[in-house]
Amino acid sequence: MKFTTLILAATLALGACLGTESQEVALGQEFELTPNQSVRVAGTPLIIGFRRVVADSRCPIDAACVTEGQAGIELEIFGGGAPDPILVNSPLPTAWADDNYRIRLLDLLPLRTVSGSIGPDQYRLRLTVDLTDR
Repeated sequence: MKFTTLILAATLALGACLGTESQEVALGQEFELTPNQSVRVAGTPLIIGFRRVVADSRCPIDAACVTEGQAGIELEIFGGGAPDPILVNSPLPTAWADDNYRIRLLDLLPLRTVSGSIGPDQYRLRLTVDLTDR
C-alpha cells in the first residue's frame, strides 16, 4: 500500500513539475510536444517532457550558411536511465538512448528566418520512441 501511495505521489509531483497533464503515445508513434508539455509512453515506465529550447543558432531557411547551426533542446525523461534534465543538441534528427529505449528527435519547428524571431512558447518538437536494438 505504501508503494502504491508513493507511486501516486511521484506521478502527481511529475505532472506539477511539467506544468501540464500527460497525453499518452504508443511506441513507434510520431508525436509533437510544445514547451512544458509531456507524454506518457504506453506500455513503458517512460514519461518524456519537453522543457525548452535553451539556444537556437540553426541556419535560417532564407539564408546561405557555412554550417547548419544547432539548437539546444532540454528534455526530462522519467522512468529511464537519463540524468535529469538532459540537453540534446541538434542538428536533427538525433537521438538519446538508454539500455531499453531510444528517443528520436525528428524536427524542431518553426524553422528560423532571417527577419523573424521565435518566442519560447512557439517551438514544436517532433519525436518518436522505440525499443533499443539489442
